Amino acid sequence: EAASYHITGQKMAQREAEHGDASPTWFVFDADYRRKYPAGPLLPVIPDWFQEGAVQAIMKKAKTIGELAEQIGMEPAALDTTISRFNEYAAKGEDPDFHRGDAAYDKMYGDPSVTPNPCLATIDKGPFYAMPIYPGDIGTNGGLQTDARARVLNEKGKPIAGLYAVGNNAASSMGESYPGAGVTIGPALTFGYIAARDALGVND
Repeated sequence: EAASYHITGQKMAQREAEHGDASPTWFVFDADYRRKYPAGPLLPVIPDWFQEGAVQAIMKKAKTIGELAEQIGMEPAALDTTISRFNEYAAKGEDPDFHRGDAAYDKMYGDPSVTPNPCLATIDKGPFYAMPIYPGDIGTNGGLQTDARARVLNEKGKPIAGLYAVGNNAASSMGESYPGAGVTIGPALTFGYIAARDALGVND
């Protein structure tokens, strides 16, 4: 999937709040995908029986879509209909539901050997697989409010002497957005440097 995990996580959280059925969300794929690409901790090339025990415990595998649906708690007819529709559009390189492959950002993460859309391929070669996806936190938009010198501000907006915050301990300089990978690391390094200089009394 080309969508950032920030956007995907928000959608999963929204779905869970509204319907209570998105934790886990299931990543469904076929034998062709299994052979070529990783699926979380499930690595390609390495046989199923040789995967780590924890991976084998969560991996679902079945000869048919119907059997796979039963393993992940779905109605077989519903999953079969969904995949049939997906395959129909994937063969044409189209994704009317999620628009995968429409943006250049998507294509960058796609497989150029797959045509007509590097982000889409049919799910039609058994056995079929499913891996659970759970939402989790790797960063935060919250945290302590700071000034340009990484000093923590009190309720009146004044700096608290000797108290600094950077990284995920500080409110994100990006607000509620997530421009891309490393967006928490860059500010942490920058404001860590600024905080150290300020604490030492070295001001430019």
